[in-house]
Amino acid sequence: MSPAYEPLVRAIGWIDGIAFGLALLLLLAACTLRIAQKKKRRREHAFLSIWHPLLLNALASSLPPRLPTLAADERVPFLKLWNNLMRDAGGEAAHNLIDVARAIGCDRFARHMLHHGSRAECLLATMALGHLCDQVAREALTTQTLAADSITSLHAFHALVRIDADTTAAELTPLMLARTDWPIAQVAAILQTAQNAFAPSLLMAVTEHPAEHLPRTLRLLEALHLSPPPVVLTALLKQDDAETVAAALRTIHDAEMLPQVRPLLRHTDWRVRLQAAKVVGRLGEEVDVNRLVPLLADAEWWVRYRTAQALVGMHSFGRAEAEMLRDNLADRFARDMLAQALAEKDAA
Repeated sequence: MSPAYEPLVRAIGWIDGIAFGLALLLLLAACTLRIAQKKKRRREHAFLSIWHPLLLNALASSLPPRLPTLAADERVPFLKLWNNLMRDAGGEAAHNLIDVARAIGCDRFARHMLHHGSRAECLLATMALGHLCDQVAREALTTQTLAADSITSLHAFHALVRIDADTTAAELTPLMLARTDWPIAQVAAILQTAQNAFAPSLLMAVTEHPAEHLPRTLRLLEALHLSPPPVVLTALLKQDDAETVAAALRTIHDAEMLPQVRPLLRHTDWRVRLQAAKVVGRLGEEVDVNRLVPLLADAEWWVRYRTAQALVGMHSFGRAEAEMLRDNLADRFARDMLAQALAEKDAA
């Protein structure tokens, strides 16, 4: 071999050796990871074989006379299992599960995990402390509601509602309305279990909180089937902001508001026309049919669709009248939409 090629050959040899070494390291790492996963699965299986039947029995009976010791590395699996069972438990079954958790110190290690655990551990601890109605953790959980992470903060809010709904409503309603990163559907689901606590503060927020929070406040009132007083609703329906007007219309459940709603069938914003049509269809009288008919030819498809549904759903507007109206409509799109609404009602 020419001396000129010897450095190249040595370099290739080194590269081959390094590649072989890296391949061995990857193989060793894969084997180590597989062994660790098997050990973890065995530990979880051993844990579940003891604690799952025990907690299931606790759902139907009181605290067992003796409880096994919970090892430190079993705390996270315990919280996962216990939180899942608590989600569907109620009444005496929930009290029994809480007794088991307190007996093994779940409240203490959950509070420690809340401060020092990973994000996943913090979420598990937050849920557990809420189920436990742990008053000691209130301050820490209140701080968590300010976290930038929307999931962490919303879970903390949910836990606080479980612990003390009245105090949480009094102290955190402004934050709840300002946290637009909290999905409105999830917040509404949380408030369903604490409606009596939050209803006064939400109704007060309609008039006392910043205008930018109004649509969100009204959406939450809608979810709780609450409505502001008529004088407040009348003022809301006169606002220039279409989103606020549409949200206010969703909260109307009283036919006394119809005189204020009917003019909105001609509003310039299609979202307002849509909600007004739904209200008139739900609460209106026979004389309102002629007010709804023009909206069957609206430029916006959703307005036509909801208007057709509103018409066929009116108690004062029977099937025969709806079919006669369909057959006499001059606008083809209006006829098609009313025919579709009738077909959907038949299929329901």
